[in-house]
Amino acid sequence: MKNKQSIVLSLLLAVFLGSCGPNYPDPEVPLTYPQPQLDERVLSYNDIRDEMHCEVKVNYDSSFTELLAIVEAQGFETDTFTLILNDAGLLGDALEGDGIYSRNTDMDRIDSIDGQLLVNFKLYRDDELLKSAVDSLPVSANLPPSITEISMPDTIVRPEIGINELLIYLSVDDPNGVHDVTSAYFQVKNNTTGLWSTDYPMNDEGETGDQVAGDGIFSTGLNISSANSAATNYFRFRVKDTAANFSEWSVDSVVVR
Repeated sequence: MKNKQSIVLSLLLAVFLGSCGPNYPDPEVPLTYPQPQLDERVLSYNDIRDEMHCEVKVNYDSSFTELLAIVEAQGFETDTFTLILNDAGLLGDALEGDGIYSRNTDMDRIDSIDGQLLVNFKLYRDDELLKSAVDSLPVSANLPPSITEISMPDTIVRPEIGINELLIYLSVDDPNGVHDVTSAYFQVKNNTTGLWSTDYPMNDEGETGDQVAGDGIFSTGLNISSANSAATNYFRFRVKDTAANFSEWSVDSVVVR
């Protein structure tokens, strides 16, 4: 009886150990694409370089002859054109032979117009259309910058000898980022004629009164000497961005006494 129990226990232990052993996965079966697929589509536009990038991954087990991107562009100087995408690491394609077909192309943007890029990807074998896919990208107009703060003294005293420096600072903002603001100007009103002067430039290059280059604060310095008249001097300021959009004028004044 004892031997029979030992045999039964041994069988149960063998079954238990067999059922609890590691399960090894089947070898990975590669995916097949008997029908062509245009996946992982990317469409972008760089408004600093005026450059469009489009790409698409082709999954297909058979051969094809070319992949075209037919572009309809609203708000651009050229409104329709066709690109041949490549997987040769050329013309904006990042990596040769990875199955991702790409192309960069220069485009002249009309910055004041909202628009859209509509791209129809078409995969061909000779004259036979194998697959098509459509993608689109809205492109917003470049919006004008603004002056958020003017920093200048209310009053400056003329020196008896030498000069005093009048420092002026403009803080700016832009919906496209402060890097989009390229220049700043001011004009001075003539107290006799009431007319505004021509533009005087300010800078963000760390010189002629500007403290830190590239910080989005445009500055300048003016010299006040004993030869200046005691008067209230009116200034108006504006800034310009990469699309030649100007801000509204901002007015301030300083009393010279």
